[in-house]
Amino acid sequence: MKIKSLQELVLFFHEKWKIKVKKFHKREDKNLLTKKRYKEFSDFPFEKIPPFEILSWLDYSSQGWIILSSDLTIKYINDKALKLIRRIKCKDVIGKAINDISELETVRDKILYSRKKDLPCYLDFNIFGDPISAKLVKGRKKTFLIVLESKLSIEALKDRQTQLINDVSHELKTPLTSLILIGERLESTVSKKDKYLIKRLKKESKRLKKMVEETLELSKLNNSFSYSTNQKIVIGKLIIETWETLKPLAEKKEVNINIKCLDKYLISGDYQNLKRAYINIIDNAIRYSPNKEEIKIEIFRRDSSVVIKIHDNGVGIEDGDFNKVFGRFYRGDPSRSKFKKSGSGLGLSITKTIITNNKGFIKAYNNKDGGATIETIFPLVK
Repeated sequence: MKIKSLQELVLFFHEKWKIKVKKFHKREDKNLLTKKRYKEFSDFPFEKIPPFEILSWLDYSSQGWIILSSDLTIKYINDKALKLIRRIKCKDVIGKAINDISELETVRDKILYSRKKDLPCYLDFNIFGDPISAKLVKGRKKTFLIVLESKLSIEALKDRQTQLINDVSHELKTPLTSLILIGERLESTVSKKDKYLIKRLKKESKRLKKMVEETLELSKLNNSFSYSTNQKIVIGKLIIETWETLKPLAEKKEVNINIKCLDKYLISGDYQNLKRAYINIIDNAIRYSPNKEEIKIEIFRRDSSVVIKIHDNGVGIEDGDFNKVFGRFYRGDPSRSKFKKSGSGLGLSITKTIITNNKGFIKAYNNKDGGATIETIFPLVK
């Protein structure tokens, strides 16, 4: 069968699909597909869908789609195909001959070679070193549909993304350090009325530098599925040590701690990384608690797990944001807090990664009597 247009291609596959559905419907298991449900599918007016609407749907496809006219001019390309051939805008490609796109030179040669064949042709080639798979489908009047797919594995794509983050972060560290030093030098030379600008420059430069450092740390943690320094940890002792580290910050606000731990529960994990995670959690609890308040920490056993609950008396978490607080760069609604948010928004994201890497679980929720609770759970070790 020769296909006139993309719309006919869709209709052709729809008719084939309907035959399969009819055979499927004859199976003994009647619960899988009822007559009413089949009628809803088969009565869908595919023939009334205009081609431009189908093309707009293809923009969201995970495959790259390119449609060529008989003179091998590009008439349509979707966003995925643009990314695969390393182009930014459709106007850079639409209306051009495939000869003008050097990345598709191999595909053009294959089309010219296979013009006399009606069957789809398959081709593997590279674009800037990335392995690409192409399927060439011939239509009527020597038109062609090219379907492109990346052959990179998910793991390879993650590795590339991680490498990009690391490279960008490393490149940013040096100029940000320079900005901080320039700000310190300028502070003694500018007029009094402009000093606030220098203070703002130093503050934002330090915040960005911290964000870069934490982005690098998070990238490193995301690629660490286990730790070679795993050891048995008395979780109560770790929490008390963490509190001692943050005690000066708590004393400034006259915030006290109330730890309730009935036993010396053991967990297995990386001590230093877990301490970093609980520093983030307790630091947030101190910062968001009003002056002269109390932070409650409960450590108890639940079945074969150890549960650590850290309650504060702050403003709580906005409804619907209980999972979002662990996302990257989450800052929350500023109208809900009296405190200036000067952090990077990566602290709790780093915390969750550490907890997960140590076979733990973390969640956040609001207390009935006000404030928020961060709850972490780990397998109990004997």
